[in-house]
Amino acid sequence: MTQLSRNPVHKDVYYSIRDDFIWVIGSLHSQEETKAFFYDFFTKTERVMFTKRLAIALMLHKGYEYGQIQYILHVSTSTISRVMNWLDSGGAGVKHVLDKLIREEKMEDFWTKVNHALDTVARLRK
Repeated sequence: MTQLSRNPVHKDVYYSIRDDFIWVIGSLHSQEETKAFFYDFFTKTERVMFTKRLAIALMLHKGYEYGQIQYILHVSTSTISRVMNWLDSGGAGVKHVLDKLIREEKMEDFWTKVNHALDTVARLRK
């Protein structure tokens, strides 16, 4: 679980640090450079959290049901609901990225595995 200090940083300092962080992300020019930063900067737990959040958003965007998402990603319905609420209340930046992922078919292997798992569940329930 993500933890924040009880003593928040001053607002101006936060905005400056946030803007620097956004600049760093935008300055990464290759997939290799981005991957190295991702693995060096974030803990394993944070990496899992971010990737599951993206996968939940992508599956919701493609119309998957909560039960399917829960089964494939091993997440709770409350986690799925939080992502759904977040997408419903704006999320234009994320929706743009989701559309881009779908359009560029960067998730082909992921969808193959999702559909295989769902087919397996359907066969077991018969």
